[in-house]
Amino acid sequence: MARLRGCRVIGIAGGPRKVDWVTRVARFDACIDYKSEDVRARLRDLAPQGVNVVFDNVGGPVLEAALDHLARDARVVLSGSIASGYKDDSYGVAPRNYMQLAFQRARMEGFIFPDHVSRFPQAFRELSTWSAQGQLVCAETLAEGLEQAPTALRGLFEGHNLGKQLVRVAAPD
Repeated sequence: MARLRGCRVIGIAGGPRKVDWVTRVARFDACIDYKSEDVRARLRDLAPQGVNVVFDNVGGPVLEAALDHLARDARVVLSGSIASGYKDDSYGVAPRNYMQLAFQRARMEGFIFPDHVSRFPQAFRELSTWSAQGQLVCAETLAEGLEQAPTALRGLFEGHNLGKQLVRVAAPD
């Protein structure tokens, strides 16, 4: 969506297959493979003036790398913390370098979609138009049957999915 609004967009993904999808199919300007590249160094190369907006659904070292490369007055949007595994001992652990927010006069805030219900009609119009025009593409990984749900969930934390992980539950006979 940021690309369609004229922004330069840098993705971060794990593995060559996902990086290829992000750049070739989703048409991001660049994508960093956090499994094989130094994220901090690549951010310096790809955004020498710093990053203006970070949309983070990972947390952990990737978020810390982004915080180390913020532009002045940047915005950081938090939507998830998959790197924590959502476990009690690591969930919600603050980034060690959170003071980068102060140094760069940046703002960090949470994004929870129900806060934006009033804008859903506008969003659906825009998103469906972009999708129909082939400008907005989504990836989905589909597991068949409720019995596959635990494996599909585990796969999220192991990076097996491409895009949204779905489980199709068969209707009872």
